[in-house]
Amino acid sequence: MGRDSGHAHHGTVTERDRRYGTSASIVASDIGENIISGHLPPGSSLRVHELASQYEMSLTPVREAMQRLVTEGLVARRPGVGFAVAPLTGDDIRDVFLTLGFVSGELAARAMDALTDAQRTELRALHHESIAMLHRDAANGLDSRNRAFYSLINHASRSPKLRWTAGLCIRFVPRTLYSDIPGWPEITVDGQRKVLEALDAGDVRAVREATRDFHHRAGEALAENFSENLRVRSAV
Repeated sequence: MGRDSGHAHHGTVTERDRRYGTSASIVASDIGENIISGHLPPGSSLRVHELASQYEMSLTPVREAMQRLVTEGLVARRPGVGFAVAPLTGDDIRDVFLTLGFVSGELAARAMDALTDAQRTELRALHHESIAMLHRDAANGLDSRNRAFYSLINHASRSPKLRWTAGLCIRFVPRTLYSDIPGWPEITVDGQRKVLEALDAGDVRAVREATRDFHHRAGEALAENFSENLRVRSAV
């Protein structure tokens, strides 16, 4: 099921893939990313039997994946069809990242005084690794470093409910399609740099603003990419 057909882009779920999550989570992640990127436009039908065949797995994990996506608001039940991609716009994506920026900014501000020297050293190491990934054009590696970077900060905040809220929004951040979004790798590395500079300066307001600004820029880039992909598909 390729992107040209209006459906999710994926490969066979390999044993390597299964080590990183259950079959249901792999399907949910793959379809979710293709929805958020605009490769699976709103209204696209998602038939469980077809998906099970294409992902080479049983019906049960596919149904579970669909239910997860319904819960996340990316997929809706459609009588007589099964499931379909729910309505989604570029402004919806901007709203998600507006929320993520606000929450993450507060998490970073709370974490500033709690971060240990060892944790700050780890943040700098993750930033340098991210720079290396950017130069190598290794987008998947950059994504994992960036998630580790902000996860460390978020956990240091000791604010579990805020972290939970941020986690809801992070579901809208593509993993495997990272390099498909123009500017995202550069925005990612620049955002880390500014957050580190603010942390090193001990400036709570700057930490909060740098974190918010990063998520705002990332959300704008993703929203523009989503809208452009929809325009291209509608013109075909």
